[in-house]
Amino acid sequence: MAELDIPVCEVPAGTYPLGDEGVIVSRPEHSVTLDAFLIARVTVTNLDYLAFTAAGGYREPRWWTDMGWRWRQSKDITQPAYAGDSNWGKPDQPVVGVGWYEAVAYATWLAEVTGQPWRLPTEAEWEAAARGVEGDAPRPRRYNTAEQGLGYAWAVTEPGNISWCGAWDLCGNVWEWCSTRWGHNWQTMDFAYPYKAGDGRELLLGSHARIMRGGSWFDGLRDANPANRGRYLPGSRGSNIGFRLARSH
Repeated sequence: MAELDIPVCEVPAGTYPLGDEGVIVSRPEHSVTLDAFLIARVTVTNLDYLAFTAAGGYREPRWWTDMGWRWRQSKDITQPAYAGDSNWGKPDQPVVGVGWYEAVAYATWLAEVTGQPWRLPTEAEWEAAARGVEGDAPRPRRYNTAEQGLGYAWAVTEPGNISWCGAWDLCGNVWEWCSTRWGHNWQTMDFAYPYKAGDGRELLLGSHARIMRGGSWFDGLRDANPANRGRYLPGSRGSNIGFRLARSH
């Protein structure tokens, strides 16, 4: 496992635009200065995630946040919600049916076994990887959203769109968990824009609702706007929610 190769895309240090005045939760438009980082080219797949499960990922509390471990125990969760499902469980499909707690646990486990600081991207990093310094959306505009009529996530090996930095399918296919807090619950936006990394929104503690980005096969094209700030409770698991990894350069 220490030799695991995760294809990554480089996002240089710089100032990147965030937000969209046309989306209420994404106002105001502003810019943020980020250090260089790497983001995975594709979302974590079922095959990738299987290694975590096989390694005892659901039995070892040290890879989980305190609240995440309590959640896992209370729900008796032992694997993704759609593990082995004929529609969602193919090896090269994005792993879905994993909550934010599980995504963080996977990243923490992977960081330990590889010696590389894997984690979830912040929402600012995710948006920078999607839009770049020019603020453009990934192209071509072939996003796996409800308008495609596919009805499930397509394989990560066949990208419908590629962002400026080379990341595949940041828009559409599956929502992607970010590390960032939204608020104490789904309804209350305690951490609005402008983005301020030091105001507590990047703490991994607690049971806050968390940001997810990119839209999905189940949702309309409007949700796939790369500036759109989706959110869900950290224990929520859906057939349209997955995640990708990031790490410092």
